[in-house]
Amino acid sequence: MPGLVRAPLAAALAAILAAPLSGWAAAGQQPTFTAAPSSAATNTNATSGQTVALTFSEAIERTLSQNAAMDLSQARIAEARAAIEQANGNLLPTLDLSFGVMASNNPLNVFGMKLQQEQASFNDFGAGEFFEAAGPNFGNLPTALETEPDNLNDPGWHRNVQTSLKLSIPIYNGGKIREMRTQAQALLQAAQAGDEAARQQLVLHTIEAYAGINTAEAFVKVARQAHEAAGSYRDLSQKLYDEGVVTKADLLKAKVNLGERELDLENARNQAENASDGLKVLAGIDTARPVDLSETIDVALPNTDLSEARQRALANNPRIKALRGQVDAARAEVDVARADYKPHFNLMAQQDFNSESVALDNESYTVGGQLTWRIFDFGARSGKVDRAQAKVNASLAERQQALDKLVSQVGKVWREANMAEKRVEVRQLAIDQSEEAVRLETLRYQQGLATMTELLAAQTELDNARAELIRAHFQRTMQRAALWLALGELAPERVATENGNGIRDALAHNDA
Repeated sequence: MPGLVRAPLAAALAAILAAPLSGWAAAGQQPTFTAAPSSAATNTNATSGQTVALTFSEAIERTLSQNAAMDLSQARIAEARAAIEQANGNLLPTLDLSFGVMASNNPLNVFGMKLQQEQASFNDFGAGEFFEAAGPNFGNLPTALETEPDNLNDPGWHRNVQTSLKLSIPIYNGGKIREMRTQAQALLQAAQAGDEAARQQLVLHTIEAYAGINTAEAFVKVARQAHEAAGSYRDLSQKLYDEGVVTKADLLKAKVNLGERELDLENARNQAENASDGLKVLAGIDTARPVDLSETIDVALPNTDLSEARQRALANNPRIKALRGQVDAARAEVDVARADYKPHFNLMAQQDFNSESVALDNESYTVGGQLTWRIFDFGARSGKVDRAQAKVNASLAERQQALDKLVSQVGKVWREANMAEKRVEVRQLAIDQSEEAVRLETLRYQQGLATMTELLAAQTELDNARAELIRAHFQRTMQRAALWLALGELAPERVATENGNGIRDALAHNDA
């Protein structure tokens, strides 16, 4: 029936390309796209109308170099490395230079500033007023002793400029700083594993986008074959109708079928354009520029049984590695919190300069050590430890959940990947059978022994078989790539390329 042909050619292609990576990604992550740069940014010597000849390796290079997902993972790596540098720095002595100016008429402060400036004299205690009140022979000594010295009690304003150089030496802080470094190192390992996971995910996205164009071009080939067949049926029906062999109803069905196939062909071309736009956005190519793919890609099947595949996945999958790093970081955070229960001891040495103006005069030195040990805090430290331990438990649960999901995912994609080649072979056999059926129905129709409905039904089966072969090729590529991804070993080197469009060429041996 005419409607049956539309299903494999239009709906099948849309089903493959409209929801990218719905089932391929073992990690469940969707791609992060960046806006496509202008043609000038992509190639300063090119205009927006020039065709971009894009090999798979070039598509991979473009995707990995400009995608926001890689920028994010690199930023996280830089953040973790900075945290390690910060923790290492906290283990070493620090040297601080400070400069301060203070003015006061507070008697105690003024006297202290004079002492720091080495300017204190007996007269600052009111010695002159004392002798004046005591008299020549200290005859008024009791009165003098009761005298309140203005120089001491009301000294007026005084200014001090202090320059200080302080050396702080951490000796022991309950192991807190070292555990902070351990935590930062674990986070770095998690970030590096996350970067590798993002890289492999983008490789998968590029495989899917590139193979999607190969698939879309093959669907255009099938749609063109169906259109050519519909045209020949229309011509044959017209001839047989003119000879009185078939009815007008058969001729009308042939004409309607031709119109439907024209719509299918146009729709297949549109889907090919949509697939091309998806790759352009992923690779950062101006969508106004046409893309020419000179290669077909395929992915090798990993040589492993299911048991070994699961072991390799558990050992190598970067998302599992990232979760392990997060667990280690959470455990280190518990040790950081527990360090607050231990005593802290640090040394310091300080050199000060004090003067009424900016100058390195009247230096003084201070050295010392400080031991602090918090005895009781109403549960603040225990709450911090409990919170950190809860994060450990959450990280462990998340990792176990991911492990269980990965084991199941590996089993699923391993079985599908190993079935894919057989599925391609079966679909090819179905084409051979359908082509023979179309040939026989055409002969019967020419002899007036079959109706147009029966002939179109046979053609529909052939179109279905061709569409299923294309789907099988695409699924084989993606299921193998998904298995490599689950193993944590997906890389551009896993992808084999050949010139031309192998899927499309596989359909060209016998045009209907």
